[in-house]
Amino acid sequence: MIKRSYNLTRVMGIPIRMHLTLVIVLLFVAFTRGLPGIMLAAGVFASIALHELGHSWVAIRKGCRVHEIMLLPIGGVAKMGHIPTRPMDEFLMAAAGPLTSFILSLICGLLMMTGIFSYFFFNLAAINLMLCLFNLLPSFPMDGGRIFRAFMTPRMGRLRATALAAKIGRFMAIAFGIFGLFYGQFMLILIAIFIYNAAGAEYRAIYAQHMQQEWFTVEPQADIHVSPPPYARNAQPAWKKWKNKTNEFFNDLFKNWE
Repeated sequence: MIKRSYNLTRVMGIPIRMHLTLVIVLLFVAFTRGLPGIMLAAGVFASIALHELGHSWVAIRKGCRVHEIMLLPIGGVAKMGHIPTRPMDEFLMAAAGPLTSFILSLICGLLMMTGIFSYFFFNLAAINLMLCLFNLLPSFPMDGGRIFRAFMTPRMGRLRATALAAKIGRFMAIAFGIFGLFYGQFMLILIAIFIYNAAGAEYRAIYAQHMQQEWFTVEPQADIHVSPPPYARNAQPAWKKWKNKTNEFFNDLFKNWE
């Protein structure tokens, strides 16, 4: 049976896994670009893993449990038990990823100056800088969306701040999708679809938390039975009334035949 993901290693007790689709992409790059291509692809996804480990390190220090880091063709995802709700904690956790990418960009830039594998380190420095800047965009699901929410939560509340960041994320996703269609960038279209769906998912998750914590005192697992008001208990839909009258008509008709 083909596995959907494969274990690579464990860092800080966190399993780092590679999705099957990423394995296929790396094999394709190796086949079309050779060894330089596979080295660059491996460097990029190592950078993404370090980016996610930056988030995870802060998350663990803030009491969050990190289940695993999954590497995908469009980036990495750190699966956590929960996200810190205090604005400062969320800011620190979100900013750790772009900061890690920026430091990696500086390190690769310094290694480029040594003249050893200068082309490789130049590309890796540029990619890490782009990863840092792209993730600072103030929209979900990028880190900048969480930084934006942490900044806006004291001013408008967590739910409204999430809704605003999600709207910005969906607007940017539509812009990326149009740009990708216009210039034939298939990967950009995939990223646009991912951003659009993830932005909506983030808002729905926060909305569900808000419903449980602030609007109702009912346990999430509780069964709720609502009784209709007295005037509605004997009411029937129009189609049911028509069905009953039709049955009565044919019953009377058959009785007359007897």
